[in-house]
Amino acid sequence: MLLVYFIIAAIPLGYLLGGRLSNYAHQPLKCIALPCLAFLIEASFGVLAEQVAGPASRWLGPAVCLEYLLLAVFLWANRRRRGVKLMGLATACNLLVISANGFRMPVSPLIYDYPKYASLVERIRSGALPEYVLVDWDGPLWFLGDAIPIFGGLASVGDLLMGAGLVLLIVHLMRAKAAEAVPVDENGSERTE
Repeated sequence: MLLVYFIIAAIPLGYLLGGRLSNYAHQPLKCIALPCLAFLIEASFGVLAEQVAGPASRWLGPAVCLEYLLLAVFLWANRRRRGVKLMGLATACNLLVISANGFRMPVSPLIYDYPKYASLVERIRSGALPEYVLVDWDGPLWFLGDAIPIFGGLASVGDLLMGAGLVLLIVHLMRAKAAEAVPVDENGSERTE
């Protein structure tokens, strides 16, 4: 949900900087379906937890690996775009902390300081949110997990880096002109110069 806020902020910023959404047609992103599919995989975790027999640990690791593989292919395909390297760093941060915690995003003990998160704590404990795990201050890389209160929720360092990279990318794409389009060779592939 946090990324939606960054997108909402990026579009007016792009217009303020002289961009237009229609400029996206000058240099559309490659493999745009991949992050959409990765999002659908993550959104399905709750349903999978209810439908698949046995513990979530049986399917969560492969599902997370597939999700991040899709994101990595998308980022690699668009690596020359402004903001994508920052998005790659964000993806690496999140994958690192998730991998260190059994393929679950750790939620810091900070959550107990906010009564409004009591229902979230209960949902994590009950297994309704199998992609999260509550950790103590000594949890592996907890500081890279969901430890930053923002917009009524919790975010990770990777989430914030991803949002910043996404804003840079959207503004760049909105400000692109036909003459600035990424050069391509006769096969339609991006040229490296």
